[in-house]
Amino acid sequence: MKLYLMKKWTNHSNILLNKQKRTPNIGLAIWRLKCFYENFVQGSTTVILLNFSAKNPPHRQAENRWQKPLSYTKRKRTAEKMKLKITLLLLIPLFTFSQVNLPSIPQPTQFQHYGNQGLGNPNNINVVPNPMNIFNGTDETQKRQQLENEKLIREANQFEKQKEIQMREIYADINQAKSNINYNLPSYSSLSGTSYYYEVYDRLIKLDTNSISVKDINFQIENAYYENKQDKAQFDQIIKNSGDFILAKMKELNYNLQSNSAKNFMLFQFFSETMQLKSNGLKHTAFQYDFDDYMGVKDYSKMFVSKLLATKTGQCHSMPLLYLILAEQINAEAFLAFSPNHSYIRFKDDDGKWYSIELTNGMFSTTSYILQSGYIKSEALQNKIYMQNLSKKELLSQFYVDLANGYVHKFGYDEFVQKLITKALELYPNSISANMIQSNLDTVRFEYVMHQLGINPRKKEELQNIRSFPQAVALLNKVNQQYNFMDNLGYEHMPDEAYQNWLQSMKEQKHIQDNEAIRKQFKGLVIKKSLKN
Repeated sequence: MKLYLMKKWTNHSNILLNKQKRTPNIGLAIWRLKCFYENFVQGSTTVILLNFSAKNPPHRQAENRWQKPLSYTKRKRTAEKMKLKITLLLLIPLFTFSQVNLPSIPQPTQFQHYGNQGLGNPNNINVVPNPMNIFNGTDETQKRQQLENEKLIREANQFEKQKEIQMREIYADINQAKSNINYNLPSYSSLSGTSYYYEVYDRLIKLDTNSISVKDINFQIENAYYENKQDKAQFDQIIKNSGDFILAKMKELNYNLQSNSAKNFMLFQFFSETMQLKSNGLKHTAFQYDFDDYMGVKDYSKMFVSKLLATKTGQCHSMPLLYLILAEQINAEAFLAFSPNHSYIRFKDDDGKWYSIELTNGMFSTTSYILQSGYIKSEALQNKIYMQNLSKKELLSQFYVDLANGYVHKFGYDEFVQKLITKALELYPNSISANMIQSNLDTVRFEYVMHQLGINPRKKEELQNIRSFPQAVALLNKVNQQYNFMDNLGYEHMPDEAYQNWLQSMKEQKHIQDNEAIRKQFKGLVIKKSLKN
């Protein structure tokens, strides 16, 4: 199941130190949305470094992805004004009154005063002169100095008043800008076709997680994409006929109809072999892997079970889902499991031994083969994001993800997608596919806010301006936290080429021999058990 593409970015400091760190940029491969990964510390004086390459996933409204609050010209003019004022705000403290150098007040002379030594003073009384007389016109130079001091003081006071006015204007503009920012993505609810997705969501939240129908839920999700134009009765009949064929073939081969081993082995044969019933001559041909646009980039319906039934070709998303639907139809127990960029089937035989089935090439797979991809870290196994049976609750979480994927492909990211993923993560917090979409949502939302602010997040000097917008800073921190969470889960990006090489490796002689050995052994056990009954 090739759903996502991640690209690794390295931190600037690590580049300088010639070190590498796994910091994947996450994106849905279907929409080629790549994200950024960088740290931002609020209040820091250091330069923010941001590798930003988020692009809008293509959809029908790609030309008008966002609803712009202002015209482009007015937005640009406002952004430039804001940048200038924010720069002024940062520079104002450099020109405060404290840096104006005032002349010191003249001090009285330190020489001894003799007065007139009694000359002309009949009482011979020494009169001590007042040193402040120098400011009372006794000395013209000192008077001019006094006037100059008073002038400097007036100018300093005037500058302080001007600074206060400028500060009020700046903060008024900032507050006005903040009030005009929409921190939520614009809704696509007005577009034709979105209502079908809303209806499916309303039905999903009412389901009992312990008694869900894979067939019904999957049909609703696919039908929402087709705007309720699919025929449910026809779909149900195809599934019933397929189930009847499988049970009839089991009877023909004398397989135990109550054996979970026998049911799953027949299901496996139904996918991988051509079969014919002797009783009526009804023939069934094996399903084939569709290598053309297997990620559904050009045609998203390539992901659907309905397409698989119509063409007998599918991929690792549709094939395992059909297997679960048919297992449900014949009352067999099987589970969906994930590996990097992939999904497959696991089931337990009557003796409690677990088996893995690779439907893309019709072979039994081994644990060593799955691990051979090289992209399953120990943390991923510890956190159970790969090679684990999905419970009913976790499977329902994945259906929310499927509904979100179809919506995004058709319309784009908005807060309805957030609603879907919130529910998916509530059911399955460690869901790697749900967390990937959450990463994309956070990225697109942050880019949308940057667009409103007139800030290019690809330019570190411009990105500094978000310090005046705490909510924007919070959005950026949320992006980074989400990426850190995925790193901690143990996710590692598997490139397209590596994925394709891994799929092809199943055709190597060793894996063919392993498959034949498992297949032969398992078939023998099924026949042996059936004969006993």
